[in-house]
Amino acid sequence: MRKYFFAGFIALLPLVLTCIIVIWLVDLVTTPLIGFIQDILIHHPQMPFFSLANHEVLVKVLSRVFALAFWIVVIFILGFFSRKFFLRSFLHLTDHLFSRLPFVKKIYKTSHDLIKVVFSGKEKTFKQTVLVPFPHKEVFALGFVTSEALPEIFTKLASAIEIAVFVPTAPHPMSGFILLTPKDLSYPVDVSVEDAFKFLISCGVIHPIQNPAS
Repeated sequence: MRKYFFAGFIALLPLVLTCIIVIWLVDLVTTPLIGFIQDILIHHPQMPFFSLANHEVLVKVLSRVFALAFWIVVIFILGFFSRKFFLRSFLHLTDHLFSRLPFVKKIYKTSHDLIKVVFSGKEKTFKQTVLVPFPHKEVFALGFVTSEALPEIFTKLASAIEIAVFVPTAPHPMSGFILLTPKDLSYPVDVSVEDAFKFLISCGVIHPIQNPAS
């Protein structure tokens, strides 16, 4: 019975993870508009034979649908204007504005720089997959080298600090830890970043494949 259970669990895991991520994204983009849309649906003049005020679940579902549809329309409109008209000038103006607002400018600049590094395609964000001793020297964690040229402020702390390694959490690799470590304490592994992330997201169920070149 146990082997059938685990076989079913592994078969179901990709679907469950996909649903979790999709639901999280939908909830993220629709939540800011839910209250506004619910007020419209409940207080809008209703037909005499049907009132949404008494259908709380239906109102919540319709609010999510309308909020998601709103963002889809907004994205298409922005895509149209980006190809046809003045979106570049508009983005430059908003960049200029947000870069000068107190407090907001720090958050905006950090987010802007991070997105630029990750999606620019000019250089790999994760340079190499490695194993590092974490959280103590007797066990190892899978990580990714993000920088091999650390600022002087870090090298002054300890002469042996040479690289920065990002160690993601599992099964949600969007968060993690940044380790500053000597090179000789990191052990390169012949595994692609994509396969390493599959290993992390599956909590070790999906084993990474060694690169043929190794």
